[in-house]
Amino acid sequence: MLLLKEKRRRTLYHDFFNLPEGKEVLADMARRHYVYATTHVPNDPYYTAFNEGRRAVILELMKLANAPVDQVQRTINQMETIHGRNDSTGDGNSDY
Repeated sequence: MLLLKEKRRRTLYHDFFNLPEGKEVLADMARRHYVYATTHVPNDPYYTAFNEGRRAVILELMKLANAPVDQVQRTINQMETIHGRNDSTGDGNSDY
């Protein structure tokens, strides 16, 4: 039973995040939640750990969606070309 649930979960995530809108959402989340930036906050190990947790969630989504890091980065680059460049500080602000 657990194997079927896991297979269905992977299928759902893969199908959703491979739609054009899903790719855009995943790319935006990756950009805002430290997949491509450092999670380190000088002199604050707690906030660094918090940021790393944010990053870990997105990496898990990417794994379930079978979306390689370079593929998501290409989507970010395409979005920036279309919508303009936005900073990738992971501060939660986004133009898309």
